[in-house]
Amino acid sequence: MKHYRVKVLTLSVLAFLTFFSGIIRHDVDEEKYLTLAAEKQFDCVGQVFQDTSAIGSCVLISDRFALSAAHVFIDSDTRYDTVEISGLTMVIDVGINDRLTDVAKLYLEFKGQKVEVKRLLLHPNYLDSLTTGSCDIAIIELEEPLNSISPAKLNTAFDELNSNVVGVGYGASGPANRPDLVNVYHKKIAGENVVDSITGQKYLGIETLLVCDFDHPERKDCNKSGSPVPRPLEYISSGGDSGGGLFRENNEKWELIGICSGGGTDLKQLMKTGYYGQIMEWTRVSAFTEWIAQQIE
Repeated sequence: MKHYRVKVLTLSVLAFLTFFSGIIRHDVDEEKYLTLAAEKQFDCVGQVFQDTSAIGSCVLISDRFALSAAHVFIDSDTRYDTVEISGLTMVIDVGINDRLTDVAKLYLEFKGQKVEVKRLLLHPNYLDSLTTGSCDIAIIELEEPLNSISPAKLNTAFDELNSNVVGVGYGASGPANRPDLVNVYHKKIAGENVVDSITGQKYLGIETLLVCDFDHPERKDCNKSGSPVPRPLEYISSGGDSGGGLFRENNEKWELIGICSGGGTDLKQLMKTGYYGQIMEWTRVSAFTEWIAQQIE
C-alpha cells in the first residue's frame, strides 16, 4: 500500500493513521464482493504498479487511455511526527518533498495483462498552489492499444445524487466491525453504496466530489447523510482502491461516475462502531468530461 502525503489533518492524517480501508459488511461473506468485482462490466478496472509495487487502481476509458486519481502519482519522502487526537498522542508518517512519479517506472495491469505507460497527465488544478489537492484525477496514456477489454462509458449528467452505485478497486479488505483484521491483500473487490451528497471544491462552477457513508445493518447512529439503510453489499473504499471506479447502471448500461479519491475517519465513531459511519469520496467524472475529451482527442 502506498503512503500518501498528508494534506488535511481531518482527512489524510486520520485516514491513514487508522488504516482506512476497503471494508465490507461484517454480516456478509466476502466471496459475494469478489464475485461482483469479477463481473465482465468491471473488467475495465485495473491496477497501477510502480516498479513491482501496487500503488493504486485505474479505469480504462478507451483502447489507449485510462483514468486514475492524481494523488496516486505523487511520490514523497517521509518524516515522523506526533499529533494529539481525542487526548491521545499518535505517531504518524508525514509526506515531504512531493514529486511526480517517474512514468518510466509505471505500468498497468488488466486481468493479468501488463500494459506499459506512455504518458501521465494530472489535472493542473491538483498541482496548482491555489487549488492544491482538488480535482484529484489523472489521465494515463497507454504505450499500445488495449483491445481485449471493453472500456467504461463516462457519465456526463449531473444527476448522481441518490444513485445506487458500485465501487471497484484493489485495496485492503476486512470486516467493518473488526479494524484489527483489516489487511492489504490487493484483491479486486466491488461493493455497493449510495451517493449521499455532492460537495468538494468547485471546478468551473461544478462541485467535484461524490460522497457516500458506510451504513450499519442495525445501528442508525452510523448514518452521516442520506438513507440509513445499507445496500446488500454495502462497503467503503480503501487507499489501494485509489483511482478505482464508481459505477451506476443507467438504462441497463453501466457508466463510470466517479474515481476513488479518499475519505475521512471519525476516530470517535471508529472506537464505537469500527468502520461503520465513515465516509468515502469519489472525484466526480461528469465535472471533468470536457477536460478529458480535450486531452485524449
